[in-house]
Amino acid sequence: MMFKTHVVFGFLVGLFLIQFLHPANQILFMTLVVIASILPDIDHPDSKLGKKVKIIGFLFEHRGFFHSVFALVLFSFPVFYFLNPLYGLAVLAGYLSHMAIDCLTHQGIMPFHPLSRQRISGFIATNSSIEFVIFILIAAFDLYKLLNL
Repeated sequence: MMFKTHVVFGFLVGLFLIQFLHPANQILFMTLVVIASILPDIDHPDSKLGKKVKIIGFLFEHRGFFHSVFALVLFSFPVFYFLNPLYGLAVLAGYLSHMAIDCLTHQGIMPFHPLSRQRISGFIATNSSIEFVIFILIAAFDLYKLLNL
């Protein structure tokens, strides 16, 4: 999926979580969810984050380690344990939202990389018209949720 699709989907996940978790600082909570929702693509040299940290794209396979449950734990556990459990859940949810929606693409993800190269993949081509329709639908749902909080 493209950057914008990950952002709107992560935002939607954050909106649902705010209703159930009631974080004291909703802006920080949502910021963490959205940042975490784009973080796995740091391993792609042409992504918004990957362009800023090119060495990671050089060292790691795209949709490999950074799209695995190991990276999910690596990024969310320290926030959960050392900073704040609620904000750790924000990072976990955002990161997981990225992995979940990438499972719908042809390329998919390898959730247990580097231990296994088995992929979970779907039927959507990244940056296709189908992804654009999904992006519009999620963005519309985001707006609906925002207006009805």
